[in-house]
Amino acid sequence: MTAFTSFSRRSLLAGASASLAAPHVARAQTLDQVKLSLEFRIYGGNAPSFYAVEKGIYRDLRLDVTHEGSSGSGESVTRVAVGTHPFGLADASTMIEFASRNPNEAPKLIMPIFDVFPAVILSLKKKITSLQDLVGLKLGSGSSDAGVKIFPALLALNKIDPTSFKRVTVDIKLRDAMLLTGDVDAVIAFDYTAIFNLIDNGVKIEDIHLLYFHQLGFDFFGNSLIVNKEYAARNPDVVRRMAIAVARSWIAASKDREGAIAAVLKREKLLNPTTELARMNWVIDRLIRTDNVRKNGLGNMDTARVEKALGLIKDGFQLASVPSVDQITDVRYLPSLADRTIG
Repeated sequence: MTAFTSFSRRSLLAGASASLAAPHVARAQTLDQVKLSLEFRIYGGNAPSFYAVEKGIYRDLRLDVTHEGSSGSGESVTRVAVGTHPFGLADASTMIEFASRNPNEAPKLIMPIFDVFPAVILSLKKKITSLQDLVGLKLGSGSSDAGVKIFPALLALNKIDPTSFKRVTVDIKLRDAMLLTGDVDAVIAFDYTAIFNLIDNGVKIEDIHLLYFHQLGFDFFGNSLIVNKEYAARNPDVVRRMAIAVARSWIAASKDREGAIAAVLKREKLLNPTTELARMNWVIDRLIRTDNVRKNGLGNMDTARVEKALGLIKDGFQLASVPSVDQITDVRYLPSLADRTIG
């Protein structure tokens, strides 16, 4: 994910596109046309978005949704902030960092999708079960993703000396290869990307060991649905329908997983269907269908949980301040429990 710098209001709004068309134009159309920025490239991790197209979930809610892949959550947040895409999927921590630096232009988080922040310390031969196990080892990581930025705050929270092990900062494309060759003993990664990179390189799933950030004190959600604030103010009904559609897309894909992968393969024919099905299964079963979600529905936001996470984000991202819960979220668009029950 991309690190952010501050934007002026003029530069943020200069790129706004026709997706924020005048209301009288939208009313003249049978379907409301909107653009959704994905949190990453088109693959199994966002297959439900394309399943929603194939099964008419958007159409049934009078929406015509165009999806666009991105380089990561940083790009997705920026697109929504400037208005080229009224909606986006993005890591919540990345959006909060942006909001702290650009409070007037920041999008609103309207529905978490991943109930688990997917950052992990991943190891193979040397099983890492606690931060203390890192002492004397080499830890590989990228330089700017959300997991890497939160990590120093977790070291402090768990009273681990950051000089007791060696940090190796590498290009994200080389990180997993260095783990395979033994140049590092463990890496900081998002589980559903790194795991399947390793499996594609012959690693067995039972040989992959994961220490989740939520086990270390950062219990927060991950990818979420976000919206441009000005667009939401002008089009509240579209935002409500879009939130329902996204919730229904994940629920429907959970019930027809091979169908969801078939939908994404129509858009990206070079994807490995076995890998992407396994990836989507992991996302749904490990990151979404938690006890909390099964009880309270997809998108449940507990204020105390968010407030605790904000403190760690402030320290980890080295922010002067962080926005309040009300400044970054808007629960008015959260669908009814019936539309969010994933089972």
